Amino acid sequence: MNRILRTFFIFLLLLSTRSAFAQSVSLEHDINTSKGSYNAKLAFSNDLDGLTAIESIQYQQPRQTSADLDSLYANASNAQQELAHLLNHITEQTQTQSILADVKTRERAEAKVRNKLDGDAGQLTDLVRASIVSNDIQNLMQAFALVKTDSQIIQVKNRFAEPKESGYRDLNLLVRLPQSQMIAEIQLHLADIAEIKSGDEHQVYQQVQQIQADAAEQLRQLNDLETAKIVQLRQQSHKLYHKAWLRYKRLDQANILAAA
Repeated sequence: MNRILRTFFIFLLLLSTRSAFAQSVSLEHDINTSKGSYNAKLAFSNDLDGLTAIESIQYQQPRQTSADLDSLYANASNAQQELAHLLNHITEQTQTQSILADVKTRERAEAKVRNKLDGDAGQLTDLVRASIVSNDIQNLMQAFALVKTDSQIIQVKNRFAEPKESGYRDLNLLVRLPQSQMIAEIQLHLADIAEIKSGDEHQVYQQVQQIQADAAEQLRQLNDLETAKIVQLRQQSHKLYHKAWLRYKRLDQANILAAA
């Protein structure tokens, strides 16, 4: 009799535990679904909230249709023309500018495959690349929506939501072009931040590289003065990026108040 009661008690305990776990999982699912829906809703708004709500995500492993570098270069010219056509379509419908980069040189491609991609050319996703530059968040968001419509997005890195250590921000996309099927890189920039990257930030990069190269040539570690100089240079860049980002945040807030 005691054994029957003990078995019945254990059964009730297991049943209640399973029920509690199911409720917990259901609640967690509801919370995550609600959060996902909220972020998805924000991402449809052409403002700062919409921009920062875009999820950094990899939809599939970024791989070209071939791991043979000769095959990739044979397809690169057509892919670049296709990317140019896509950019023209976008800039015609938004107040943005496009910058089509040259196809990555064979020398640089081979070096990247050898040094960073473990010899696998199928991972070379920036052979064909371009930038879209906007003066405001609204047109940048409109351009992003058109990229989603006209190509298959493989990966999103939202550096507006999670900036680099330097303070640099952009929206970095890998897309598969519909005709050539080549993966291309598209960077969406805000104009002031892009200007800093190509101007003051590039100068900082060159100075830091020179300091590090001098020390390496002399087969020694950086001294305290050199280390302090590098820190100072990088802080200057960070301040410039932060100031530019604050201007866009203020502009976004002004637009919200004007629309209210």
